Amino acid sequence: MVAEPPELLCAFAAHYLSLGAREVHLFLDDPEQPGIDLLKALPHVRLTLCTDQYWQRLAGQRPVNQVMRQIINANRAYDRCRADWFFFCDADEFLTAEAPVAQLLRAVPETVLQCRVPMAERVLCSQEGQAHLFDGIFRVPLRENPDALRAAYGDLADMTTHGLTGHLAGKTFTRARRSDLRIRLHLSVPANPEEEARLRQAGALRPGPDLAGSRLVHFDGMTPLHWHLKMLRFYLENPPKVQAGGKVVFAKRTPARSRQVNAVYERAGDPAALRRLRRLIELDPDARAILERAGGLLPAKIDPRRSVRHYLKQDLPFDVATFDARLRARHGPLIAEYGLDEAAPGGG
Repeated sequence: MVAEPPELLCAFAAHYLSLGAREVHLFLDDPEQPGIDLLKALPHVRLTLCTDQYWQRLAGQRPVNQVMRQIINANRAYDRCRADWFFFCDADEFLTAEAPVAQLLRAVPETVLQCRVPMAERVLCSQEGQAHLFDGIFRVPLRENPDALRAAYGDLADMTTHGLTGHLAGKTFTRARRSDLRIRLHLSVPANPEEEARLRQAGALRPGPDLAGSRLVHFDGMTPLHWHLKMLRFYLENPPKVQAGGKVVFAKRTPARSRQVNAVYERAGDPAALRRLRRLIELDPDARAILERAGGLLPAKIDPRRSVRHYLKQDLPFDVATFDARLRARHGPLIAEYGLDEAAPGGG
């Protein structure tokens, strides 16, 4: 289920088609979003417009909870899947692999019903700047080296989870055409609700082994303005809970993500303080060197622009200026009220 600019959705679909996906299912959470004709022009893309009539037919009414809408749509796609494997991820998550994906999946033992793709994360480089949406390098978790994280991020290290701003749970490939499995956000579970509840209570729900040679790269904010806006909107749409001792937490978010969201909100209106938070998503040369020495960077690149050109027979604008202009057109009052534009590169 997606609600992103059409260029990003085209890049997402074209990237997975280029990896060998038989079909890509996109459920448009906003059925009136621009760019639907572009998406229709992509081969093997199955579009579903999530209108009020669609939700009335499926669930009686549109579920208020976004996660519930995602899960319902994921299982709709799973039920329709004609391939051997089903992969469910977000529109800002791009798979990279050391070998053809089909080859990696053929090596999975037949007894394995699902396998996990571990996370990586795109990070920008302050010295290089950002010209287009997919610029940057990729970092991976450093679970055993907190000293390197502290050296790279300083007092912002606690706003990461082993060096990533987003989740570490990963996403899973699930064998398709199985009536005994249902799809959840990060893994598949038994279709029998009682069996799922029993395994969940016992802490025995597992995503299976990692898919060797694969990573799922999370573009956590396509631009710095996008990241700041993403954190701010989450705060405004999901009021936090304040626990004993004044700790601010958000439901179903990691402690690190809760700190990020709260920090952006608290620093809104202070461009210098907001720019300082960009150290979480933009490495200076010293931080990059520290992570490189510690093995925290992934030697890979993702740039779907060639795939988009191949499938659409045209170029689309993936430059930062165009993307941020769309954000301002859609969220201009919010950006202005909280001073986010002044914190963007070149702002202030």
